[in-house]
Amino acid sequence: MADANESVVLEFPVQDGQYHIRASPGIDNEWPDSQFGLFVGEDNWIAVLCGTQYGKVRLTIQALEQAPAEIDQSWDMAAEKTLDCPAGHLTVQDLYSSSGPQRFEVAPGWIRLRISARHRASALARPEFDPSPVEHHLIQAWPTASQLEPELVYGPDEFARHYE
Repeated sequence: MADANESVVLEFPVQDGQYHIRASPGIDNEWPDSQFGLFVGEDNWIAVLCGTQYGKVRLTIQALEQAPAEIDQSWDMAAEKTLDCPAGHLTVQDLYSSSGPQRFEVAPGWIRLRISARHRASALARPEFDPSPVEHHLIQAWPTASQLEPELVYGPDEFARHYE
């Protein structure tokens, strides 16, 4: 990511209803319990849960210098999690393709992620392999002084209420 507070928008591939955000290599527990029906993960990675099972979602990624001043409630739900990011970059990657991950720069250390989602239930109801993205996620990342507990900012959305 070129400048702090700049947004990058991607149409990103989803496989098996998820994509990963990683701060460093390694996975100890491949599928920990879901947090709020939006993501699962550990200190160095999360899998973001999607209504889209196979296809693309629209991702907006923002590397911020500090926490957003306001909470944008135009999304269906939002939750936060802290990742340990010693190298100063995060990668967003799909599960199975041979294409390389999308990398964006952040400050080294603890990084707080706010993941906001919209239209996950609509995406789940559509036919598989629909080429046009219905679902949209906003990933905001900023440095924090320490590890914080995961937090539901608002929601859950319809998808999360029925997630098992």
